[in-house]
Amino acid sequence: MNHHFHGKNVNYTYAEINLKTLRLNLAAVRKEAGRAGTPQGVKICSVIKSNAYGHGMNETAKALADFGSEYLGTADYRESLILSDFLNKHSKKKAKILCLGILTEEKKFFDEVVTRNIEASIADVGIARMLNDYAGSVNRKAIVQIQIETGMNRIGFPLSEAYEAVEAISKMKNLKVKGIYSHYATSEIANNAFAKKQLKEFKALVKSLESNVMKFELRHISNTGGILNYKDPYFNMVRPGISLYGYYPDRKKVVKDIGIKPVMTLRSRVNFVNNVPKRQSISYGRLHFTEKPVRIASIPIGYGDGYSRLLTNKSKVLINGRPYNTVGAVCMDWVMADVGNSHDVNVNDEVILFGEDYPAYRLSEITGSIVYEVICNVSSRVQRVYTY
Repeated sequence: MNHHFHGKNVNYTYAEINLKTLRLNLAAVRKEAGRAGTPQGVKICSVIKSNAYGHGMNETAKALADFGSEYLGTADYRESLILSDFLNKHSKKKAKILCLGILTEEKKFFDEVVTRNIEASIADVGIARMLNDYAGSVNRKAIVQIQIETGMNRIGFPLSEAYEAVEAISKMKNLKVKGIYSHYATSEIANNAFAKKQLKEFKALVKSLESNVMKFELRHISNTGGILNYKDPYFNMVRPGISLYGYYPDRKKVVKDIGIKPVMTLRSRVNFVNNVPKRQSISYGRLHFTEKPVRIASIPIGYGDGYSRLLTNKSKVLINGRPYNTVGAVCMDWVMADVGNSHDVNVNDEVILFGEDYPAYRLSEITGSIVYEVICNVSSRVQRVYTY
């Protein structure tokens, strides 16, 4: 077998994060959310949990803050603290952080909530009381938002307990209740009875609380699906996630295209080209045999980088912009492509695994997953390179 090898020991694989596209996506989402006709306009809480859906939390969040996102939504307090530190050092815009995860009894997080620009989500009266007592002991106020369970059956005060719980929390002198929110289970489906029920019941609760107990500066329920399909002028903040990164929650159920584009392009280069005779097997387990003499291009990316092994023998890659089939089992560090007898493909040629020209949902459709998982799974050993 003849092979051609690029001598330098370089892993060429990286994720290019296009911040200009991110800015345009945020503007498109803001415009769409504005169609609800909310009197004072709609604030954006950009969801940057799980390393900003694989895009790199700190840099992506800073960019979103710089582009005018009023809030940044994190998954837990560890993420919130890392982000708060980074923004304090590197961002001129002071976007607020809403931790969408539940506050627990850990005192160190109480301290962080009362001393930083982190707003806590409350779904337990006992925890609210502890946070209230702690804030009082250090002569501060804690800013909180109340999470209501309307259909996910995941976290939040159940509707049956919510009114009394909010009433109790409203009397806690050291808590400033900034907002109240819930979360859709099926908002990617337009005109869905369950989503409509969630919206109706949540709105009725909040209106009742606003009439009888307290006013809320922020009222929100919409994720990307809600922004697209369930507009309501009563709500004045939205929490886009996947749409900021250029994808719809479910490509097959999109009723309108708002002009978003993928922010991440997963790139690599051909590292090695083999001339392989016919009837030879490729990779572990001998899952592919050559039917004729072909050139096999080896690309330094694998499941260790988040390129799923479920793509074995099923995916395509773009080399110099042209699609080629991958062959053989995806390895931890390598994937192989059959480039036929083409001498147009050589060592060092550019490879796109997914991006604007080959969207990540193509991979999720092969693996039976969702596009969220494909982009979140890009691992920490893949360098993120930010362009504008």
